[in-house]
Amino acid sequence: MRLDPAQGRSRRHLADLDMVPMINVVFLLLIFFLTSATLRAKAPVELTLPVSPLAEASDPAREAVLYIAADGLWHYGAEQGRAAVLAELRLALLQGAETEFTLKLALDATLPAQDLARALADFAAIGVGRVDLITRAGGAL
Repeated sequence: MRLDPAQGRSRRHLADLDMVPMINVVFLLLIFFLTSATLRAKAPVELTLPVSPLAEASDPAREAVLYIAADGLWHYGAEQGRAAVLAELRLALLQGAETEFTLKLALDATLPAQDLARALADFAAIGVGRVDLITRAGGAL
């Protein structure tokens, strides 16, 4: 058996046939990565997170988070406003009574401390046992 390209097939035709499986694999990989990628959700409000020199940065867009904007507006899931968010948190506490509930809080760095203290008192009043503050890395000790 002779493998000479002059036997009826041109060299260009053989090269075209060899590329088809590679193109198929590339498209399959592309489809795999597109379908398995995690899409990033956008935060409902623009926040300037506080800086923490001791913690690594976290990504609030990837978690269920309570957002408090600089103007004091609260966002949690589809709920907006202090009363609606507290009612939603109360419901979440009742549904997950057998597990410890940790509230993740992303607030604007310019939010007055009195607003944060009042929010923490509200959380304690409805039974939230732990609050994790989401920060951005940076700063010095």
